[in-house]
Amino acid sequence: MSQLESTSASAMDTAERLHLGGGSGGRQGSGFGNRRAPKLEDLVQSLSRAYNEKIGHALGQHQYNFVLSDPRLPDHPIVFASEGFLRMSGYEREEVIGRNCRFLQGPDTDRGTVVEIRDAIREERACQVRILNYTKQGIPFWNLFHMAPIFASDGRVMHYVGVQTPIADELASAAPNEDAVGEIAAQAVEGMQLREDEEDEATVNEAVKQKAALAVERVTGELTQSSRVSGDLVRNRSIGLSDCAANGVVSSSLMLSLTRIQQSLVLADPSLPDTPIVHASDVFCELTGYSREEVVGRNCRFLQGPGTDPEAVREIREAIEGERPCTVRILNYRKNNTAFWNHLHVAPVRSATGKVAYYVGVQLDVSDAEIPMRGDTLNAHAKQLSAVGVVRVAVRSLQGSGLRRTLRPPAQSS
Repeated sequence: MSQLESTSASAMDTAERLHLGGGSGGRQGSGFGNRRAPKLEDLVQSLSRAYNEKIGHALGQHQYNFVLSDPRLPDHPIVFASEGFLRMSGYEREEVIGRNCRFLQGPDTDRGTVVEIRDAIREERACQVRILNYTKQGIPFWNLFHMAPIFASDGRVMHYVGVQTPIADELASAAPNEDAVGEIAAQAVEGMQLREDEEDEATVNEAVKQKAALAVERVTGELTQSSRVSGDLVRNRSIGLSDCAANGVVSSSLMLSLTRIQQSLVLADPSLPDTPIVHASDVFCELTGYSREEVVGRNCRFLQGPGTDPEAVREIREAIEGERPCTVRILNYRKNNTAFWNHLHVAPVRSATGKVAYYVGVQLDVSDAEIPMRGDTLNAHAKQLSAVGVVRVAVRSLQGSGLRRTLRPPAQSS
């Protein structure tokens, strides 16, 4: 069995277990169960859709400790783990695939470092940090973590590569603590020797950083050679974030926010001809019977049918033209042509510059409601407004100034 097949089998085992409500071993297992697990088929297809069948063998040849994660799936799960990573962490492959990397964190993991990684993911950039992680057995170790996004030629983030390099305790701290300062003062007479030691430490530190950067470079090369995606995969986005939006590419950072919204929702891009859908939630697909591939790229009017009221359609069109929100009760149709009453809320989402970046449409099936706005429907409508609020915050934070909370610049790899 190839490593890609082994990974797919592990994804199936893990996804089935998670959907049944079970957990896996590890320090963070209990927290993971509270988040929506990625779908079985999405986990299995994350690599096979993007790369050819040789990718598992190619990646398996590397001795590095690394994982690939998919930011377009719920909770940004790991979809590939190297043998080196499994040996380092003490976990089995089926305990890793389908989980977010946070399971390596523990009680003494620095929250600020976690935020730094999270910011890098949101900004879709590389980062390199020293972080205290834990093995399956609960043993702490210092990890030089180097992460980099892999972009398609159209600006989409396909995967993130995360390379873990265990480092000695004395190389872990960027600055000495108070005890270390006292010890250095006591040894002031040996200042020359200390300076030599510091120079050696800096050399070792830099060598470890370069090794991690090289590992990311080589793994990226394997992904590029095995890519099924049109155009080359690259580590640096070839187009800007605003250009991505103009091309209908939803950034992975925004996708993370969208996948957390457990409602029927679509995102449409008014900068593209005919304002097509660029994202559809799982709940929307379940409600309408369409797959995501059948939805993305189409205008929402495909849900209309012979019984749809033209006045409701006109009200939606005028609201979009006026760049204002609206709520209507409209008869829509599923893929199998069955009709349902849709309590639809449409709202513009503006960027930090004030320009409408997207339109959000949140759907609510009220077919069984005796009156359009009974109490439970009002409560559900409040949830619709909340979903729109989440999208607005995510879009503005991505395009606003001062997004980065970290003081140090992202690590530069050679």
